[in-house]
Amino acid sequence: MEATPRFELNELNRDWIDGISSSSFYRRVLRRLDKIAAFSAEELKRGVLIAEINPIKFSAAFMAALHHNVPIILGNPHWRKIEWQAVCDQVSPAVVFGQCPQLLMERQTNESLRPSSILIPTGGTSGKVKFAVHSWSSLATAGHGLAKFMGDQSLHACCMLPLYHVSGIMQLVRCWITGGRLFFISFKAFLGGERPDFDSHILCLSLVPTQLYRLVQDPSALDYLSKVRAIFVGGASVQPKLAIQARMSRLPIVLSYGMTETAGMVTALPIADFLSGQLSYGRPLPHATIKVIAENGRTCSVGSIGRIGVQSQALFLGYQNCNSSNHDTTTFLTDDQGFVDTQGNLHVLGRIDRIINSGAEKIDPKEVESVLLDSNLIKEVLVVGWPDAEWGERLVAIYTSANQVLLDSELENWMRKNLAAYKCPKLMLRVEQLPLTENGKILHRELRKLIINA
Repeated sequence: MEATPRFELNELNRDWIDGISSSSFYRRVLRRLDKIAAFSAEELKRGVLIAEINPIKFSAAFMAALHHNVPIILGNPHWRKIEWQAVCDQVSPAVVFGQCPQLLMERQTNESLRPSSILIPTGGTSGKVKFAVHSWSSLATAGHGLAKFMGDQSLHACCMLPLYHVSGIMQLVRCWITGGRLFFISFKAFLGGERPDFDSHILCLSLVPTQLYRLVQDPSALDYLSKVRAIFVGGASVQPKLAIQARMSRLPIVLSYGMTETAGMVTALPIADFLSGQLSYGRPLPHATIKVIAENGRTCSVGSIGRIGVQSQALFLGYQNCNSSNHDTTTFLTDDQGFVDTQGNLHVLGRIDRIINSGAEKIDPKEVESVLLDSNLIKEVLVVGWPDAEWGERLVAIYTSANQVLLDSELENWMRKNLAAYKCPKLMLRVEQLPLTENGKILHRELRKLIINA
């Protein structure tokens, strides 16, 4: 572990998180520091897991573990059995803040994590839970890069995204390092009319396209959104129809591209460019470089399509329990394909694999198919993503069965028990035969007919 703390405790004595005074937050951090200090240095090499639902409790635990320089593992308190089992295969934390299943607590090993690392969960290229290993330096570098893009002023944020997600924890990081103020409001509450008691003109929001889609349907929300400093939108593609609606309402949208492995945003499209009609992901932020790589390994020329590569000092260090990676700590070759136009703007065309991106969550269709088959209620199943204005992609399950099995209570209960909510198909189609070729490839024309007719 590092010899010196990441920050001095007295730096917490400022009112930077809404809903709690600096003194109260300071005391919460101290209590969590005491809990961490009760473990030996050897035990703490296994890390501290934070799986708190309450964002203030999450923040206090994060700042305590950050100050103590112990490895930090961010966890989703809403994970189900299949996700927690994947976590158990990778980590064995010494300290837990929040709730986790007993199976994780019972798995006591001497496996050490990288000193002072910060493990952020991601679906990565597989859609299954794994951890991208970051450092405080990589997160801070990404935060400063965005701050420079925004004019080197304090970044104030209203966070409606979970802190275990890179898009949530980066809002906390950015507010902390730039002296900004942080508000926690659930998206449901925000959609219902709750707004931060703060000057909206200097406030930034971070939304996934699904959230933006829902907000633009509400005139009162539109009025508020039009007055904020910036609305960072990422995690999935924005449908042209939604972009037009946001543009007509003069929303200060900053389209961005990034992922867990890059500590969030690495490109951004300025507000003025979006409002003028552009629909790219913008140019690289100050801390990043984007290259489009052809199959032969060479950099593509302007306008040529290839695989997107990211160079950045904010890159992750690799995946937990994974000896190899498709980056060398300075370059990360993503599973997205796209091109760069004559103005240097990045255009993302989609993934090169089957991973489905629904509501900014990456989902492995094979995992969903396996769970559905395990129900013994269906014979065969094919899970695909279908373009959707609200979700980016909507999960569709096409299946065969001996009997007429619809989305009845038995199958619905099975999915809810074994799959996280975002992995449950939103459309179930029963067919006599799956739209596949003899060698298992999808017959896209037949697939399209089935879904459109449904």
